[in-house]
Amino acid sequence: MDNELDGRGDVRTSLGMTSRDLPDVHSAADLEALWRRLIEPLGFGSRQIFAVILGHDGRVHPSIVNVTDCPAAPDGQMLVSLARSLRTVLDESEPEGSVAMLWARPTHAGTRASDIQWIRAITAVTQVHALGSWPLHTADDAVLRVMSPDDLAA
Repeated sequence: MDNELDGRGDVRTSLGMTSRDLPDVHSAADLEALWRRLIEPLGFGSRQIFAVILGHDGRVHPSIVNVTDCPAAPDGQMLVSLARSLRTVLDESEPEGSVAMLWARPTHAGTRASDIQWIRAITAVTQVHALGSWPLHTADDAVLRVMSPDDLAA
């Protein structure tokens, strides 16, 4: 996966944890708790996408994907490459599993139009590649929250 994203974002695939260190995810509340565990304290140096692989039993795969230095506008080619890579991981290691994703960026200015563009693009590529139906979360330097369909309906 690293080679496909070279030049489009730095990819880190582990945060030094094992699956024993991470809580199982069975609900939206569990997913929010997982994100808090992984990314708090909040504060980001660049626009980023985080992705976790969740087994059908709720276990979290220990490799966390983190694409850093995302451009201001969504990069369709990068997102498709990421989604294909995640789909391959699911097919090979967790065929009945799913992927949960989070969009993060620096500052605390509230949700911006560019955030909505990214969130819509991430949601679309997740659906097209059948990565699962977990709610997309967003984070900035002050707030972590789940994005609802109403947030995207403008």
